[in-house]
Amino acid sequence: MINLLVFCAIVVFYFWSKESEISPVEAMFALGFYAIYIVVYLFVPPFANASSTQMGLLYGLVPAVSVSAVLFPHFNQQSPEIVTRCLGWIGLALVFAILLCFKIFVW
Repeated sequence: MINLLVFCAIVVFYFWSKESEISPVEAMFALGFYAIYIVVYLFVPPFANASSTQMGLLYGLVPAVSVSAVLFPHFNQQSPEIVTRCLGWIGLALVFAILLCFKIFVW
């Protein structure tokens, strides 16, 4: 359920800050994709039998950081914004694909 709080915090910060140069369509698509991810992760069975720190990091932290990289690429001063956004999209899509594979084939 922490994922829901993180999602709400990201949404509030995005609409409150308004300093992101990302297009509103891409922002809504990223937030929608993250919302779908959270619904699949939390509410669609089957669920993992056990829990670990690594699973929590993979399924909780990586998607949150990825969607934050898409919405707020200017926070990464060391890379161009397009690189940060692309890495965010790759991270979000990859974790979603891993989650689907585990839900379909492993759990």
